[in-house]
Amino acid sequence: MSVVDTNGTRTSLPGDLARSKLTVVVFYADRCPCFRAHEERIRELSRTYASRGVAFLLVDSEVGATMERATAAVRERDLPPIAIDPGGRLAGALGAEYATYSVVLDPNGEVLYRGGIDSDKNRLTDEPQEYLREALDDLLAGREPRRKEGKTLGCALQTR
Repeated sequence: MSVVDTNGTRTSLPGDLARSKLTVVVFYADRCPCFRAHEERIRELSRTYASRGVAFLLVDSEVGATMERATAAVRERDLPPIAIDPGGRLAGALGAEYATYSVVLDPNGEVLYRGGIDSDKNRLTDEPQEYLREALDDLLAGREPRRKEGKTLGCALQTR
């Protein structure tokens, strides 16, 4: 299965995963306020972990997703590349049902973490559970993630 992102890069899964130590796939929905609330955290995670060999890819599996709309979102909101997933095939394969659902894949395509980015969509608590960051830190340190699944805070994906 392959997707093309806003940089024009075709990513075949699991084939192209070997380019990075880990690949984080985050499901995107432009209409979702929960996703928008997480954008700053996604940008920060992407930048922080790029130097450690972690690739980030946002995936729009929504009905009506277009490259033009995705390119505008990347440009206007400084997001990582967004790939279009016609028919929600990748979302289905990875079990994504909500925007912000994140999956960490190893170079062989094994899912090492799945679920939400963190436990606090609006940063209302002083110490949210940072599910994705914790999983990445654990995996890069050679440990099993302390949590293999976290609760997803996001809108239901409309793939059909």
